[in-house]
Amino acid sequence: MRYVRLWRRFFLQAVVRETHFRAHFLTTLLVGLVQLRLGIVPTLLLFGFTSEVHGWSRAEVIALVGVFQIVTGLIATFIAPNLNRMTTYLTEGELDSVLLRPVSSQFYLTFRWINVAELTNVASGIVVLVIGLVQARISFGPGQVVQALVLVCCGLVLLTCVWSAMAFLAFWLQSVNPIGFVFLSLVEAGRYPLVFFPVAVRTFLTFAFPVAFATTFPIRALAGDLGWSTVAIGVGLAAVALLLVRFVWRRGLLTYASASS
Repeated sequence: MRYVRLWRRFFLQAVVRETHFRAHFLTTLLVGLVQLRLGIVPTLLLFGFTSEVHGWSRAEVIALVGVFQIVTGLIATFIAPNLNRMTTYLTEGELDSVLLRPVSSQFYLTFRWINVAELTNVASGIVVLVIGLVQARISFGPGQVVQALVLVCCGLVLLTCVWSAMAFLAFWLQSVNPIGFVFLSLVEAGRYPLVFFPVAVRTFLTFAFPVAFATTFPIRALAGDLGWSTVAIGVGLAAVALLLVRFVWRRGLLTYASASS
């Protein structure tokens, strides 16, 4: 509960900051809408020549684009503003003050900063998801909704852990600014169904860079094509990923020498 209250304070501070920069809010909204339209265009072009690709209809892919927009919006809101600062924390000595705080330093560095304006992308993603599901005429029950929500959460945890592990390489590499661009470029693969890729790429996007758990699998769960075994795998991978990223963080701290000393 202590960390929940702390995070809530972070969020309220972010809201206050956003009220002072309303132009940033509007700009983020417009950019997000443009990116969303650009993301849908390839789907419309592809299905202009066929009604189905590898078992996916146009409406289902549109729903997938909606989930992708939600997931990337959440990452841009809560994760990106923090992990993009890792190089600064280490090279300018800001990590020193963080380590002195009476809270988990890893928690603080991962969740301190919040970009509230990016929540507009989450909202637009929800709209696109609903439109896609209605057009696809997918009927789903409470169990399928639970499966989809758990899979999205697992996907977010897994992607956060992957980016965190990549960002924590700053302990050894000093600068990891390009890693954020690499991560976001790989995330773009989640805009398309997993079956659109070769088998080797599918394996990579499921286990090495598990964006499939955040995008493709939730839509398949809503369509009733996945069982609870896939959900269990997602939960298990998320638990393992949390332990591994915690290990990387602790190992990194052992090598850290204060930049201000």
